[in-house]
Amino acid sequence: MDLHKFETNPTVFFENSLHSTDFFEIFIFEKAKGYIELNGDRLNIRENSIFFISPYQKKRCEIDLSDIKGFHLVFQNDFLSDFFDDKLFVYRLQYFYNSKYPQYLQLPKREYNKIQFILNEIISEINDFQNDSIHIIRSLLYFYLSKINRLFSKHYNLSPETQGSSTAYRFKEKLELHIRKLHSVAAYCKILNTSRQQLNKLTKAYFVCTSKEIIHFRLLQEIKMELSYSNKTISEIADVLHFSEANNLTRFFNRLEGTTPGLYRKLPK
Repeated sequence: MDLHKFETNPTVFFENSLHSTDFFEIFIFEKAKGYIELNGDRLNIRENSIFFISPYQKKRCEIDLSDIKGFHLVFQNDFLSDFFDDKLFVYRLQYFYNSKYPQYLQLPKREYNKIQFILNEIISEINDFQNDSIHIIRSLLYFYLSKINRLFSKHYNLSPETQGSSTAYRFKEKLELHIRKLHSVAAYCKILNTSRQQLNKLTKAYFVCTSKEIIHFRLLQEIKMELSYSNKTISEIADVLHFSEANNLTRFFNRLEGTTPGLYRKLPK
């Protein structure tokens, strides 16, 4: 886990070439000009805004570094999951592994000030590391992530619950592992050893979507990334994503996105 202020060395944090990482990232902007392109979608930076990036998501940044202020937080799942003995912790947070809602949140100034205080406390502990600092840092980070989860959930009308049925969060986990091969609710019900009715009940309660909708949103995101960042043909994308034929992928994409894959690929990003 690490946390830095943008002001210290802004050139370290942003790359304008396409890239991905194997850890979680959170960009916290008090002020900045520019945008982050994430999974094929362009998100403009606003005052007191936060961006959430999960491992292996594709991104690039176009940001004016001359007048920037904020924080860059990175951590591995194990840093918290091992400490709290909860392998599903990051899946309990609505802003990670959520393909329906923007991975973005703008805070009111008063809420940003609260968050800023916690982040400065973490930096102080890192800079003046003592025997008990690791426990304080983990506790502050847990508080920060949970607090942001409440604010994100309230903004997008989602459940802020993080200690509910583990099946809902295991569904998110399995989706990340199998989305390129498995597209049906029945397949995930089998993995989770639950019924379609029970899974839908849980996903509606926690994510305000049916399990089928969640699968479709996540699959759509995967198609968009292939269209935006690869040179594969539509047939090749259909093959790697286990569609029976290219026409099925095209119909699926058109139904959810309102345009064809070919036209989407030509849109300015």
